[in-house]
Amino acid sequence: MRVIDKHIVHCSDSLRGDVVEIRRWHLARGWRDVGYHFIIRPDGEVEVGRMLDEVGAHCEGQNLTSVGTCLVGRHDFTPAQFAALRRIHGMLVAMFGEIGLFGHRDFNPGKTCPNFNVREVVR
Repeated sequence: MRVIDKHIVHCSDSLRGDVVEIRRWHLARGWRDVGYHFIIRPDGEVEVGRMLDEVGAHCEGQNLTSVGTCLVGRHDFTPAQFAALRRIHGMLVAMFGEIGLFGHRDFNPGKTCPNFNVREVVR
């Protein structure tokens, strides 16, 4: 297993989507697979993208040691999505110990993704 020290949260910037559709978007960009490890649909269902032992393609310069989670949506997210995000983060902490929790915007100045404060939602 690779070293994981960050959990980076994203939004899809779309009103709909699932792992199949997001994979299609990423393949169209020339990527080899969906870039995220987890996708959380509005109903709170968690879909697996890349396996945890695979390096993601979700945050340039941070992919080697991070896990990427994407919530489907732009600005309005559901309580079910936030509950699922808390569960995923708790699972990652149980697996890898204390890891940093970040929004995509923390590594990309000028971006607003995921359009909410991940630390307030998760902690």
